[in-house]
Amino acid sequence: MSFRTFNVRHWDRIVEAWANEDNAALGDAWISDATVDLGSEWGQYECVTNIGFAA
Repeated sequence: MSFRTFNVRHWDRIVEAWANEDNAALGDAWISDATVDLGSEWGQYECVTNIGFAA
């Protein structure tokens, strides 16, 4: 699997779950809101080790 960087457009639920330290909600938000932008490769990026936030 290759390294991939992409911009998440729908990140409100992801940030909220992260701020609340709610891993279950973070996982749900990642699958529901972020991986849809990966297209057909989403299964390869279902699990991540690092998420960075920038403004």
